[in-house]
Amino acid sequence: MSSTSTARFHTTLTNYARGLAQDKRSSLADFLAPEVVVPAATGQYKHFNDKNAFQAPSTSRAVGGPARRLNFEADDPPYNCLPQALEIAIDDHERDEAGQGDPLRLEEAKTQTLITNAVIAHEVKVFQHAANTLAPVGGMGAWGGNSSADPIAELDSLIEALATDIGRMPNRMVIGLPAWAILRHNPAVIAKFPGAQQVGVNRTQFATLLLNPEIDIRVGILSVDQNKWGKAKNNKNIVGADIYLFYGEENPTQFDASFMKTFRTRRGGVDAVRVYREENHRSDILAVDWTEDIKITAPVCGRRVSVTTPSS
Repeated sequence: MSSTSTARFHTTLTNYARGLAQDKRSSLADFLAPEVVVPAATGQYKHFNDKNAFQAPSTSRAVGGPARRLNFEADDPPYNCLPQALEIAIDDHERDEAGQGDPLRLEEAKTQTLITNAVIAHEVKVFQHAANTLAPVGGMGAWGGNSSADPIAELDSLIEALATDIGRMPNRMVIGLPAWAILRHNPAVIAKFPGAQQVGVNRTQFATLLLNPEIDIRVGILSVDQNKWGKAKNNKNIVGADIYLFYGEENPTQFDASFMKTFRTRRGGVDAVRVYREENHRSDILAVDWTEDIKITAPVCGRRVSVTTPSS
């Protein structure tokens, strides 16, 4: 007899995992690369890589004539939602320790661990992809220490340049926690707020200084241990002291000019939670499956600023 039985689809845990995944969608990664549910695992998306992609089409139609049809062009690239999976074991001894009162509670706790780790893995991929694709803008970002540079003036010039380039107002900004710490203590920023030296500057106040005062700003940190189990902890801040300024739609599709997207075949990033038995390990295995493809769909719609402290 085989030591591993055939996996079965677990309806209750799948529904639980999908709801849990939706609850965790407030992450920085979802803000930077929001989810787009696609009808098939492979297909095309509109790629906005130059100003020509933002030209308004002619909409005039002759009486009795055809309408202007919007199509995918031959050079529009493909997405390919590749399979992803994580699994976790429930040892028979764990079940014995948990008792028979509520067996589903243990399975839900294990499922929550799977979803949490899946979200972290996705966040790392999103920020590594963004950082590897966007080179920092030169000549700005030296705002630390007693710098005489004005971050607001530099960011305003970047917002204006990006808006002119794409014909849309940049409406989103991600600020890494180290960058935010530098911004809050920059002399030029503090000088714009009487009393800021005592109480500090918050995100809302900071946004009101910018060329687009309605810009949605998120501040965060994504800390990941770079060493494997058994080795000393070596955390790295994936977001770093960077600022990402970009344009993003509230409800993105395959066609809009949002800077970055995560293509998936099912909303929430959970296709199924399956359960199978490994008799040799005296364990039941919970496995979560999903698909995704992270794409920078409009590189022209994003800018990255690396915040530094100039050497004295």
